[in-house]
Amino acid sequence: MKETRKSGRYLVIGIRWSARILSGVLAGVVLFGVGRHAFGDGDLPNPFTQSPSVAFEVMGLFVSWIGLIVAWKWEAIGAALIIIGMLVFHIIEGKLWLGQIYIVFEVAGILYLLSWQLRRVCSRKWGQAELSAGTQG
Repeated sequence: MKETRKSGRYLVIGIRWSARILSGVLAGVVLFGVGRHAFGDGDLPNPFTQSPSVAFEVMGLFVSWIGLIVAWKWEAIGAALIIIGMLVFHIIEGKLWLGQIYIVFEVAGILYLLSWQLRRVCSRKWGQAELSAGTQG
């Protein structure tokens, strides 16, 4: 029983930190891309002159980016923002498969959702102190 508890604790912590590392890298890549685009060639498009579909796509990506950051503290809220933002993006784009980079956003959201759910289930079973050890949050 104790061995199962220990391996379950490591699984939850591993999933949480996988999601955090993935979201940190993604948030950094997006920030770098926007910064490079804005300051590199000075050719950042005006968001107020774009078509409504482009504005909604950008809004969906922005909501997902905010979710990547929020999920570090509140996993369920961040996961919901990531998944909802990407759903908006896919619906407006009209395609399910848009390339590997967009799937990585969804993987981060799913990992956060899985981590949140596992923490809820395991904390009822083993106690919150077991899962909080070794993590800050």
